[in-house]
Amino acid sequence: MLERFPTADCTANQILLTECVRNCCKWSEPLAMQLIARQHCNLPGMFTNGSSRIVRCRVATGAPAQAAPQVDADAFESFLLETQKQILAEAEHLDGSGKTFVQDRWERGSDNAGYGITCVLEEGNLLEKAAANISIVHGTLSAARAQAMSSRGRSQIDPAGGQLYSAAALSLVFHAAHPLVPTLRADVRLFQVAGQSWFGGGCDLTPSYLFEEDAQQFHSFWKLLCDKYHPNIYPQQKAWCDR
Repeated sequence: MLERFPTADCTANQILLTECVRNCCKWSEPLAMQLIARQHCNLPGMFTNGSSRIVRCRVATGAPAQAAPQVDADAFESFLLETQKQILAEAEHLDGSGKTFVQDRWERGSDNAGYGITCVLEEGNLLEKAAANISIVHGTLSAARAQAMSSRGRSQIDPAGGQLYSAAALSLVFHAAHPLVPTLRADVRLFQVAGQSWFGGGCDLTPSYLFEEDAQQFHSFWKLLCDKYHPNIYPQQKAWCDR
């Protein structure tokens, strides 16, 4: 993927973030298998006055924003658009209902300040509601936002604001039709200001009912992907996410 965002100092973490989003639909396939296996399961207490409760828990793998030299924003935008199309096609195929994502393109203001593409599929066989959204925006940092960024150690940011910035992101939220299948969320993003770029993103699984094998399979999937780049990436990002 180096050719997608050329920079001499492109790190493994930056490449990994983009591949994580590209692989989210591959992770969704086990969710479909879970749906088939569990669709006839009883849910104690969910439809009665029993004492069992739905347990909300969160297992995740994510990455803090990574500072890097300026990268090709146009190439990253093209990557997001291409990846969104791929995810929509794969999710529609995986859902199997014949329904498609409804797409809504919006424009940010009247001064060519950016755009977004919101894509939503509802009431499918596997997916109760799924969204894969892109936003590509730019503007001028407000003083409040600049102060918040500079307070996190980003010395390139003028706390007084006024610097030009650009931001691009792809986010996913997949809610399954069956309560025993976890919700999947993921995103990848790029923020640029003052000649520097920051990548960020991650993926998490949010079950209503916790199955330990789901957590194990989830983390095994992402660990294998991380290990392709460096064996330290997964433990570092997992520890950061758990904090």
